Amino acid sequence: MNKHVKVGIFFVVGLLILLAVFDFVGDIPWFGSDYRLRTYFESVDELREGNPVKLEGYEIGKISKIRLADRKIEVEIAVRKGSNVKTDSLATIKLTSLLGTSYVNLTFGSPESPVAPPGTVLPSEEPTDINEILVKVDSAVSSVESALGAFDVLGDNKEQLTSIVNNLDSVLAGLEKGEGTFGKLLKDEALYNDAKGVFSNVNDITASLKAGKGTLGKLLNDDTLYADAKTALSGLGRVSEKLENSKGTIGKLLNDDTLYNEATGAATNLNEILEKINTGKGTLGQLVNDDKLYRDAQDTLLKVDKSIDTLDDLAPLGVFGTALGVVTLF
Repeated sequence: MNKHVKVGIFFVVGLLILLAVFDFVGDIPWFGSDYRLRTYFESVDELREGNPVKLEGYEIGKISKIRLADRKIEVEIAVRKGSNVKTDSLATIKLTSLLGTSYVNLTFGSPESPVAPPGTVLPSEEPTDINEILVKVDSAVSSVESALGAFDVLGDNKEQLTSIVNNLDSVLAGLEKGEGTFGKLLKDEALYNDAKGVFSNVNDITASLKAGKGTLGKLLNDDTLYADAKTALSGLGRVSEKLENSKGTIGKLLNDDTLYNEATGAATNLNEILEKINTGKGTLGQLVNDDKLYRDAQDTLLKVDKSIDTLDDLAPLGVFGTALGVVTLF
């Protein structure tokens, strides 16, 4: 192979390698995957070359150059192809935190706007001055501190609140030591053991009921009671039906008006009889209302009483006469 040909091949290979290196570091944009866009700010604060460029928070490139340009600062950004940065995408400078790195953030832009070609100057929005924010925050904090210092929240209740807090601390300390009823409830395991025993007994009783043991267990698990109750209710239903249909003596009493009518008539007659008796009509009425019968009965009883007394006085003579008569016979 000719020497000149070898030199030419070596030169071409070296040139290709050099272009690949330049493309990797981004110094030759027309051979690379990035393209350049520009924007202008009046202040860039701590923005530096090499800082990120993000599309609504998603990193799409780097800041390639920052330079002065007619009382403004030109910021040149290198973004990856296919990032779809629009011509009306708004560029702003943001911070990752108050002490973090600054970066250029781009908005998506309107859907109808075209994709920005290389060299496009994007509109920008001036960043907020961090120093002004800090000054305002410091001023607000000072105002709040002054207001709190001038306004005594506790006032005259400060000592009382302090005493309450101290008493509360004492009470909590006593509870921690197991003092008093609540302290014993918190510290004494007897209550826990008793409660555990109670729950154990309840579990045993529940198990017994479930197994059908005892009277209550049988009532809960035996179907005989249910069958008997069903039979009784069925019989009661039949009895009710008979009563409703006026069958049997009780049914007739409940549904037949004859008894009611007869009872009403009897009550009416009884009322008339009682009225006659009360007015002294008839024999019974006179006996109830006329005092003559009472006086006659009283006189008769007096006469009977005197007759009995006379008989008592003549009784010895009668006995003697009777005895004499017997002797005379013999």
